Amino acid sequence: MATASADNVKQTIAPSPRITGSVLYAPVGTALPTSSYVALNSGFTDLGYVDENGLKQKEDRSNTDVFVWGGDLISTLQEKYSRTMSFKLYQFLDSNVLAAAYRNSNLTVTPATNVNGTEVAVQMNSQILDTLSWVFDGYYFTAAGFEALIRVVIPIGRITQLGDVDLTNKALTSVDATLKAFPDSSGNHGYLYVNDGVTTGGSGLGGS
Repeated sequence: MATASADNVKQTIAPSPRITGSVLYAPVGTALPTSSYVALNSGFTDLGYVDENGLKQKEDRSNTDVFVWGGDLISTLQEKYSRTMSFKLYQFLDSNVLAAAYRNSNLTVTPATNVNGTEVAVQMNSQILDTLSWVFDGYYFTAAGFEALIRVVIPIGRITQLGDVDLTNKALTSVDATLKAFPDSSGNHGYLYVNDGVTTGGSGLGGS
């Protein structure tokens, strides 16, 4: 068993959402961040509260083993690769959340009047949902007292599945989304940026 040390503990992380937003999207082609700490382009839209499970990421590398006569394994061939993200959005009355879930062109927003509130009309149909750029942001105060940052950037991604949408007084209505990532011009499905928050002067980065 590994021996615990102060350095080991300082390298652990359990992210919380940043105050600037945790799940954000923008049209494909919007300038993307290339670090964990740079401010996001103003074209990104924050989708608000996410449920306590945060962001789940799944990487699929399906492989096939190749055997020769006699039973020896001589190779393992990677057949495919994919990256899936899942998250649950709580702000169901937010038109931006509904646009992500049902496609922006399927929404009609009527501004509030002195009689009625803002009305969002949603057409629910078989149209493919919008392909967008996505950013998932988190931070964590480490055992050493520094603010570590983590950021996942998906240049090209599309929500491909929604979970059940329950209308009940026993739980908040939510958008339970599964997002698929697609390769960008460099062949990358996404980018991960992490920063331990410790500067050469021994102070923290800040920026949650």
